Amino acid sequence: MQTESDKAAISSGNAKAGWFRPAGIRTIFGVDLRTLALFRILLGTYLLADICLRLRDLSAHYTDQGVMPRAVQMDYLSLGSYSLHLANGSAFYQGLLFAVAAVAALLMIFGWKTRLAVIASWILLISVQNRNTFILSGEDNLAVLLTFWAMFLPLGARYSVDAALDPSTDNTSNRYFSIATLALLVQGMSMYFFSALLKSDARWMSDGTAVYYALNLDYMVTPFGLWFRQFEPLLKILTYYVFWLELVGPILIFSPFFHRTLRVILMCAFITMHLGFMLCLEIGLFPVISIIMNLTFLPGRTWDRLAERAARRRPARLAVWYDRECMFCLKACRALRMFLFLGDTPIRPAQDDPKAGPLLAESNSWVVTCDGETGLKWNAMRLLVRGSPVFGPLAFVMGARPVVWLGDRSYDCVAANRVRLASISDRLLPWRPIPLRAGWMTNGLAGLFLVFVTIQNVSTLPAAKWTLPDSFVITRQALGLYQFWTMFAPHPELTSPWPVIEGKLTDGTTVDVYGGRVGNADRSRPDVVSEVYGNYRWRKFLSNLEDQSYFSARQFLALNYARYLCRAWNKSHPGGSELATFTIVFKVEFTPPPDVPRVVQERDVWLHDCFG
Repeated sequence: MQTESDKAAISSGNAKAGWFRPAGIRTIFGVDLRTLALFRILLGTYLLADICLRLRDLSAHYTDQGVMPRAVQMDYLSLGSYSLHLANGSAFYQGLLFAVAAVAALLMIFGWKTRLAVIASWILLISVQNRNTFILSGEDNLAVLLTFWAMFLPLGARYSVDAALDPSTDNTSNRYFSIATLALLVQGMSMYFFSALLKSDARWMSDGTAVYYALNLDYMVTPFGLWFRQFEPLLKILTYYVFWLELVGPILIFSPFFHRTLRVILMCAFITMHLGFMLCLEIGLFPVISIIMNLTFLPGRTWDRLAERAARRRPARLAVWYDRECMFCLKACRALRMFLFLGDTPIRPAQDDPKAGPLLAESNSWVVTCDGETGLKWNAMRLLVRGSPVFGPLAFVMGARPVVWLGDRSYDCVAANRVRLASISDRLLPWRPIPLRAGWMTNGLAGLFLVFVTIQNVSTLPAAKWTLPDSFVITRQALGLYQFWTMFAPHPELTSPWPVIEGKLTDGTTVDVYGGRVGNADRSRPDVVSEVYGNYRWRKFLSNLEDQSYFSARQFLALNYARYLCRAWNKSHPGGSELATFTIVFKVEFTPPPDVPRVVQERDVWLHDCFG
C-alpha cells in the first residue's frame, strides 16, 4: 500500500530533482518494507524447503547410524562451533529438531512473532549445518548470513500477522533505511565481488575457458548443460560476462547516478545468471537463495505500480462490518484484508451502519458488502475473496454447495466459541506496535558486524596473507559469519568423479553395493554422470571423500561411509546373506582442453571388511 507520505515524498523528489541528480544514501542503501516482507516470505519458504530436502537423508546424514556419527563430527568442528543436533544421535531427536525448525520457518512466512521466529531459525540453521559439515556448500553459507541480517530488520512490518496487529502501520511510509539494510545489501554483493577477486586463473582472465570447464564437470552437469556446452564460442562470451558482472556489478548497483535504472538492470542480470546455473548445473538450492538475496534490491516503485493495478481491480464499494464488542473479529478482519491484498478496504463496526447492524444482530455473523451485494457467514468470505486482485478466481470454487455447507458450519463453530477465541487471541495475538526506527544499539551492532564480515572477506584474498586470531574465529563460527566465496575460483574443478562400489556377501555372491542390487557393478561411463548421485548433499559428501583420498591423513570419511554401507545393506536386505567385503572405487574423468580426448582414471579408494 502506498501511503500519503510516500506519495508526498515521491512528488517532492520529482519536483526538486532532475534526471541526473544523484540518489542519496537512504535511497541507495534503503529497502522498501514491502520488499522486506517478500524477503521474509521467500527466506522462510527456502528454510522450509531446505528442511524437507534434508529429511530425505535424516538417518544417513544426521544420526549415529549414518555416515557421520557425532563422535567423529565433533573432532572436526571449528573453534566456536556448536550444534543442538549433536546432543543426541537418534532419528527421533533429529526429527524433533527438524519439526521445531519447520514451525519457526512457517512463523516467518506468516509473520507472527517474526523476530523470534527469525532468531530461532538462525540458531537451528547453524545447528543443523554443524551436525554434518561435510555435506555443506555455498548455499548454506549464504542462507545463514541472510538469516543473521534478517534479525536486525522489521521483516514483519508488511503483509504479516504482526502488521495486522499494529494499526499504526497503516499510515507509515514504506521506505526504510538503517545500518542493517546497508549491511544486508552490501553482504549480498560481497559474495559476487570477492568471488570475482578470487577468480585469478587464466581460464577466467585471458583464456576465457572457465565456463567451458565448468560445463564439463559431468558429475554436476544437467542434461541441458550437456547439450548447451557444444556452443563453445558462446561459452567464451559467457565466461567474460560472468566475471565482469561479478566484479563490476556490485559497484554499479550502488551507483548514485542512474540509480533506479542500473539497480533493476543489474538485479535482473544476476537473477538470470543464477537461472542459467540452475539449468546447467546440479548445485542444489544455491541459485534459489541467491535469487532471494537479489530480490532485496527490488525498488519500492515496483510495489507502487502493482498496488495501483490491484486498486483498479478491486471492487469500488467493498466493505467489512464486524461486531464492535469483538476484538478477535477485528483482528481477523485486518489479517484477511492484508493477506487478500485488499489495500485500504474499510473495516467498520456493524453497529455504525443502519443496514449492517441489524443483520449482524439477527444472524450473529459478520457482514461484507460488495457493489450492492451483501454476504453473511461463508458467503461473506466468498465476497471478500472475490474482491481480491490476487485470489479472486478462488471465489468460484468457494461458491460450490459442499464448500458453502462446510464453510457455514465452520463459521458457526467459530461464532459459538467467540468468547474463548477472544481470550486466546488476547494472549497470543495482542495489539502490538512494530518499531520501524532502528535504535542506536541495533544500528551499532549491525555496523560492527558489517565491519567484521568485511574483514573476514578481505582475509580470504591471497594478497591479504592474514592470520585471523582465535577470538575472531570463535566469534565467526558461533554467529555463522564464515564466508569464502570460491565459486569456481580460482578456476573450475578439472575432474569429475563418480563411485563404483562392488562387494561380496558372506555366501560369496557378488553385489553392486552402491546400486543396492545383486550382480556386478556397472563400470561403464553413465550417459548422465550427475544422475549417479542421489542428490546434491550426497554428491558433496562423496566428492569430499574422494578429495580426502589424495592425502595421507586418516581417511575417516571413507571409513565411516563404509561402515554405514554395511549397516544399510543388511537393513535393506533382511533374511539374506550379510555384506562381507567391498571396495570403494572412483572413476575420475579429467576435463581436457577443448578438442582434446577425455581421460578416465580408476582409483581404488577404500577396501572394507564389514567384520574387521
